[in-house]
Amino acid sequence: MNNHNGEHILEFIKSIDKYVISKYELKDIKSLVWKWSKWLAPSFHQKIKDDIENQVNQVITESFPPIEGLPLQLELPNEGLSDDEILRRLGLLQKSDVDTKQGKLFAYVYPTLERQEKIIVEAQNMFVHLNALNPTAFQSLRRMEVEVVQMIINLLNGGESARGTMTSGGTESLLMAIKTYRDRAFDLYNITEPEVVLPITAHPALEKAGRYFQVKLRYVPLVGDCQVDMRAFEKTINRNTILLVGSAPQYPHGLMDPIQEMGRLALKYKLPLHVDSCFGGLFLPFMEKLGFEVPPFDFRVPGVTSISADIHKFGYCTKGSSVLSFINDSYRMYQFMPYVGWPGGLFVSPSMLGTRGGGPIAAAWTSLVAHGENNYKEITARIMVTARAIREGINSIDGLRVIGNPVMCALAFVSENPEVNVHCIADLMQSNTKLGWKLERTHKPNAVHLTLMQSHVGKQDELIADLRQCYETVAKDPKQYINKGSAAMYSGIANIPLDNIADDFLKCFLAKTYSAPSRTAEQQPNFAKQN
Repeated sequence: MNNHNGEHILEFIKSIDKYVISKYELKDIKSLVWKWSKWLAPSFHQKIKDDIENQVNQVITESFPPIEGLPLQLELPNEGLSDDEILRRLGLLQKSDVDTKQGKLFAYVYPTLERQEKIIVEAQNMFVHLNALNPTAFQSLRRMEVEVVQMIINLLNGGESARGTMTSGGTESLLMAIKTYRDRAFDLYNITEPEVVLPITAHPALEKAGRYFQVKLRYVPLVGDCQVDMRAFEKTINRNTILLVGSAPQYPHGLMDPIQEMGRLALKYKLPLHVDSCFGGLFLPFMEKLGFEVPPFDFRVPGVTSISADIHKFGYCTKGSSVLSFINDSYRMYQFMPYVGWPGGLFVSPSMLGTRGGGPIAAAWTSLVAHGENNYKEITARIMVTARAIREGINSIDGLRVIGNPVMCALAFVSENPEVNVHCIADLMQSNTKLGWKLERTHKPNAVHLTLMQSHVGKQDELIADLRQCYETVAKDPKQYINKGSAAMYSGIANIPLDNIADDFLKCFLAKTYSAPSRTAEQQPNFAKQN
């Protein structure tokens, strides 16, 4: 079958939407047709693969330029490099990254006060070589972990019976939550085809958990200004449902899911409810203590059975540290993995990892006790002043609008001008070297995300002025920017008729991102002994 026939297959896939009612059935049918077409039109598939590779190569070239003065090190040197040479290379690598303290980055890292940061790093280094694999080997790590978990439980109003464990981050906390509820549902109710009901804005770590653990995720759409469709949420619950999930807040738009309403459904259908507060778990409690209006989301909400909260976000410790807490131990027991069949000894593990470095545990403990409630409240107050000023500033720009009513310091804004792609504005804010703002892009709908942190305090006027300037620049000639940068990439993916092709693009991008580049003569590593 030739390329022309392959294009007919794509047209057929597009037309399936007209005849299939269920979005889950629709996705399955489209994927099946696409799978068959690999044998029916191999040359067409190869053409798509080549197109994807060409586009990815372009993205890779733009994203990872060579670092001047830094040779590729693809093999072990004959002799170890000198301290001076190692530090020289590390310095060049560090200079190639964005300076996280300049307030130009809106995700990934959460800077804190200088005094606390210093002691946190010192604490991590003190325990960096210890291993929490066996809690009886290093009692210091067990003691700190127990105290960290209990401090978080108390912050989230967990009560005397609540229990938890530390994980390496929000992703592992969510993986463990899904694994826990899957095993519980099988043990208590013999559910062999488990499903989870959650909003489409839930973190993709839950999708990862579903694929890893063979749990079907039933996503619920948004209505209005990116609010969860709670009527659809309830209708999606069925006899295979093992868990309901809500976010406090969800990341894309910074909006709180209606946790109280979800809790009522959890009680009505006798289901557990997990609250993903990895993002807000160490920010929302201090907002509430400061007198801000915070919708109930923690263990005080009837029906909530577990909460995930990251310490390495607004707890300000080093990566990676999170806590997964349950309302009582009857749930947490399903998280653990015991095994007595190994000749190497009795084995039991609380989470995905076996070896767990002592550094992050010590850093988490130190961050919590070094900041204390008053410092957390002080930082939270400063950030909220900045966040509200930025929100008002964005809404003051004719043509831009903040989505919904964000509660904390994260928000997203859209372009209300149909001629202006909001991603073009973000691209211009970043590509203009005098500006250098690295804003986050989201889609469905196209928007720009900002998480405001300590490093942004005092920068609100500069940000809004630059944003206004870039909006006006793009609005004058929208077509000049639409086929460049992230705007072009997101537009291209939006026009792909099925997820499989977009998935292939992303997998190709990741494969090339983590592949060593070809060596040129000038880039050959120096294997000589360094003096």
